[in-house]
Amino acid sequence: MSDKTKEEKAKDENSRLVDDFCSHLTDAYGCEPHAKYTPNLDGSMDVITDYEPMKFSSFRVLLLSKGTVLRDSILLIEQLIITLIFVGFALPVYVYFGQDLGADRHGAVSVRVWLQEQEGKMRAFAMIMTTLAAFLLTFYTSMAVGRWWTMRCGGVGGIKKATVELEMYICQLVTREPEVLSAIRRYGRTSLVLIYLWRSGRLDTVKQRLVQHDLLTQHEADQLHTWNHCLHETIWAWQTGIVTMLWKEGKIKSDQLFNLLLERCSDGRAAVQLVHTHLAVRIPMQYVHLLGLLVKMHNTVLAMIMGILFGAAVRNGEVIICIQCFARTLILPFLFNAILLINCELSDPFEGNMTDFPVAAYEKNLDKDCQGVIAASMNMPDWLQARTGLA
Repeated sequence: MSDKTKEEKAKDENSRLVDDFCSHLTDAYGCEPHAKYTPNLDGSMDVITDYEPMKFSSFRVLLLSKGTVLRDSILLIEQLIITLIFVGFALPVYVYFGQDLGADRHGAVSVRVWLQEQEGKMRAFAMIMTTLAAFLLTFYTSMAVGRWWTMRCGGVGGIKKATVELEMYICQLVTREPEVLSAIRRYGRTSLVLIYLWRSGRLDTVKQRLVQHDLLTQHEADQLHTWNHCLHETIWAWQTGIVTMLWKEGKIKSDQLFNLLLERCSDGRAAVQLVHTHLAVRIPMQYVHLLGLLVKMHNTVLAMIMGILFGAAVRNGEVIICIQCFARTLILPFLFNAILLINCELSDPFEGNMTDFPVAAYEKNLDKDCQGVIAASMNMPDWLQARTGLA
């Protein structure tokens, strides 16, 4: 019996290993979509909510484009410009390769001889510009990703934290009035949606959209529109108003609890302000301008130098050199331009692109989380309900 049990355990272990191996291969090479999408707030396009990292770590990445920078038309246009510069400098060298470029004290100097003497210097200059551009792009990308992550965790996450905790504390310690709890949820969700409407240029449709999505009543939407200034942040005055109302009605039993609830309102407003600050105050323009100028200069100079060397390599019949020159002209400018474009999109994840934060999903999940907190509070174990007096 013991031996049979060991054999069964060994078989189960082998079966588990095989299943894990197959699952790993499926994640990397399977035909399933590489990302999950959800409609944005107005349903005009899909927004990425999640993706499978294994598909980007295998050769499957060569077949993926939806939701990536490869779909950006600017990248294609930039690459066409670089290619035209490359061809524009390769053709003259190819045509005049055997002719004299000029003369010095040693006699006439042909294009062939001049290029042989200057090739090392040209390659060294191109490498210097590549190193400098890559170095500055690293800092730019680090700042852009850091700001994006801060907006996601401290901003969107902070709004969710403040709303859910405010709902939980009031439900547990103050009141379970449906009108009060519903208002806390709706105002927190509205704050998040208003950021999206602000950055996507749809503030003129605020009342219609908020009422349509059951975030505000018509009267609340009208009241919100009366001051019409920084709505996503100032609406947290309503959350503070709810807490103040409960305190004046005597439902908040202690000053400590009152201060705790006010702190959650302050945390929510601070989270919105954090997002507002990162969106309204960008990375210094001088730095971004200089970096963009350096990248375009690098790409242009690289295309010129590689085009000249390509023309000479064609005349000399050096196939490997031809491939290297053309590949370097395609790959490096492509990567540098792609990084610039990615950083541009990361700077504002609320403006209405496919790679933005899925605001519609976030606000729905915020509503579900608050509802879950209320449901958990009303369905505690019997022993806990009996001792807390919440039965």
